[in-house]
Amino acid sequence: MSAVLSVPASVSSCAAIASVAAGAAVSGLSSLSGVSILSGLSGLSGLATISTGSSAPPVLHRTAQPISLSEFADALRAASPPRFPNARSIHGRRVGLAISGGVDSMALAYLCSTLRPQHHGICVANAPIHGFNAMIIDHGLRDGSAAEAAAVAKEMNKMGHRQQVIKMRWPGVEAAAETAEKAEKAEKAEKTAGFQTTALETNARRLRYRCLAHNLAQLRIVSLLLAHHEDDQYETILMRLLSGYGLHGGIRGLRGMHAANDLPECYGMYGAHRSGFWDDQKESNPYVQLSPSRRERRRMKADLKSEIDYAVLADELRAGGGGEWDRHPSARLWDHAPEGPAPLSPMHTEDLGIVAYRPLLPFAKERLVATCMANGVKWFEDHTNADPTLTMRNALRHLVRNHELPQALQKPAILQLAARSDAIARQHEAQARRLVVKYGMIRAFSPNIGTLVMRLPQLKAHARARPWQTPATSSYDAKMTEKRRIHLRTVAALTIRKMLSYVSPEDNVTAVSQLQTIVDTLFPELAGPGDAAAQGQAKGFSLCGVHFTPLLKTPRAWYLTRAPHLTSTLNAVLAASASIPSHTGSLLSMPQHPKSLPFATFPAIALALRWDKDETGWPWSNWGRWVLYDGRFWIRLRTRLPVVISLQPFNLEYSKPFREALAREHPGPAKPDKSDAEGSQLTRFQNMLKAHAPGKVRYTLPGIYVAADIGWALRGEPYWPPELLVTNKAAPREEESLRRHLLFNWEREQRDMEREQWPAPNRPTQHLLALPTIDVHVPGLRKWVQWEVRYKKVDTGLMDASLRQS
Repeated sequence: MSAVLSVPASVSSCAAIASVAAGAAVSGLSSLSGVSILSGLSGLSGLATISTGSSAPPVLHRTAQPISLSEFADALRAASPPRFPNARSIHGRRVGLAISGGVDSMALAYLCSTLRPQHHGICVANAPIHGFNAMIIDHGLRDGSAAEAAAVAKEMNKMGHRQQVIKMRWPGVEAAAETAEKAEKAEKAEKTAGFQTTALETNARRLRYRCLAHNLAQLRIVSLLLAHHEDDQYETILMRLLSGYGLHGGIRGLRGMHAANDLPECYGMYGAHRSGFWDDQKESNPYVQLSPSRRERRRMKADLKSEIDYAVLADELRAGGGGEWDRHPSARLWDHAPEGPAPLSPMHTEDLGIVAYRPLLPFAKERLVATCMANGVKWFEDHTNADPTLTMRNALRHLVRNHELPQALQKPAILQLAARSDAIARQHEAQARRLVVKYGMIRAFSPNIGTLVMRLPQLKAHARARPWQTPATSSYDAKMTEKRRIHLRTVAALTIRKMLSYVSPEDNVTAVSQLQTIVDTLFPELAGPGDAAAQGQAKGFSLCGVHFTPLLKTPRAWYLTRAPHLTSTLNAVLAASASIPSHTGSLLSMPQHPKSLPFATFPAIALALRWDKDETGWPWSNWGRWVLYDGRFWIRLRTRLPVVISLQPFNLEYSKPFREALAREHPGPAKPDKSDAEGSQLTRFQNMLKAHAPGKVRYTLPGIYVAADIGWALRGEPYWPPELLVTNKAAPREEESLRRHLLFNWEREQRDMEREQWPAPNRPTQHLLALPTIDVHVPGLRKWVQWEVRYKKVDTGLMDASLRQS
């Protein structure tokens, strides 16, 4: 009896024989003749059969197969689709790697180290890879973490990656740990360990991602590879099932981790959270090239010149060509346009940000272990991951490994459930986009104000046409109509979410399963027999910080604006402006909740930069960091003023002095700006509010305030008292120190005098200087304060397609 065995070359003959002997007891599989290899089944190395002249059961090898480089390259391409498909070119960038030292991240690092030499021109999101940066996070929560991070960094150097060890700084954690250690309250710690661990795990995840985002944004890296694998996906979906996602989140909660999504936990971080595009365009080698290159421009210019017939051009010029009618048609129409408010120049909308990719999701963990073992890659085990009492994920992992779960909860069934849920969710998303474009639902969008006008179509559920039966006699048609109605309600809820994303200050809008009541209001034709559909005239309502106002003159049209801020919180914000010196915060601290009143401050120019100069020689401060104001506007500014500047909502209480300042045009002897000389600022301001921000919408706009009178700066008057001005430039150092001390005391006395005039001890007198989103400001302010404003990232492709259709 002869036997022929076919095994992968990487497996030794002794191991192959042992595998065959061990697998001889496997039964119940269909008999095969000859030699066959079937790979890709749950990471198994192959399926071998022994040819004995008669049918024999196949032998199933339990040895995991290492991930081949071609498999990894295909998975990386599939996980990173193009981000800017319409761009003229994408410049290469370095790609970040999140490395923890575990077997999964070390396998990812090894595969990336061998990828570029053998796959030239490999891309991530259509951008050529110029190398990898390994980002190693040292949590500092257990002994030996620093040494382990250094060892991981050494392995990264061997692989040829740039490496960076990021030491996480925990606000107050070290002091609390020392106090707990000295107290030795073991019983109390044991009772509260579960709660502390949960909070610690949440904070560790948040701070880890924010540290990664901060360092990647500084390096201008917009792509990060994570090492989540198939087993992580399985555990994630099981945890969501235990949390009730299948009941409350619908199929979208069972999709698991996405192969590509925005880097989590970095909300409000410019350059990391859906932003950074326009600053990147200012660089010499931007990530996205939208305009033609110099060579392309020269070629187009030469082509245009070659098409000119100079003889015909000379005849046209002699016949009177080149006159009034050679202007663009839109220019001629503007000459006869009726007078009205000047059009509001739309501001830029942001884009880019850091995207996390998970190319290892198709591979099981055993294949990652096999990859490291086959290539001699070291990894470092974290013993806390094996403690089932530490976290819920650890407990679930212990349950899966040591107990036999029902077949419906085993990995193949759960992954199939996730794949089906993802396919259905993608179909719903695609149909919602087609619906928005087909009916031109977006009619107008103003990023300067943050408003949207939409017109909804009528969606009626109809069963498939069946000519041999009538709807009245067909129970099939009734069931299919009901099924179609439920499907359309889901699609309608998705369209509502898309509309909300343009205006809402919240990062994550309401889930589809919780929008069914809103669907009954906006799409009453989809209401079921027991649903309370909207009757009579439509009424306004608020959702996710967005106020829906029906446009009565246009049927099924709605005006979406930012919901008005609560007036009860205005005084609290004004009081906070007196105690917060500048816009500060640690990486662990999150931005303000969208439901709270938006507020941000920028520091005054330091005394060290202006004590020896008069106000005309004060330098500009550096541009402040970008602030995500109200979850909608990215704002930054720089100043020459010696007072703190705050961003707050436009308040009616301070609008009267602001209007009076606009009416004066050019107060004092100061020479006006060019922007101030173009007509009446007050008239322009009133027309803009009437046309673009009617009613309470205007009070959601951001305003620039100061808590001190800066009339001296706007009027061109001196700031320092004459007796404190510099008279001797070569004064001794002792005199300079004394004079600086006198100037400091003088400024403090001025602030104390202004504080005495406040209407309340904790409520300073605010002075409104500008509304930056509509570019209206008091005359002369541009000499002292400058700002840049951009709107948050929105789906401009969907909006443009819908506007073209409407």
